[in-house]
Amino acid sequence: MEYRTMNRKELAMELEISGSTLWRRMKDLDPKFKEQIKGRYVLLENEVKYIHEQISGMQKWPTL
Repeated sequence: MEYRTMNRKELAMELEISGSTLWRRMKDLDPKFKEQIKGRYVLLENEVKYIHEQISGMQKWPTL
């Protein structure tokens, strides 16, 4: 994945998940980090990288 400045909708598309799934997974992130990005429309490259690294390790539902 290319880490670049993007909004949450673009990040969800890059991760091939829905926006609501991204939101749900981001709820489990570090509270200090969430406070830092709160209310911002655009996420910086290092923030995108942190989010990707944190939520990529989360379990996905098994495909039936």
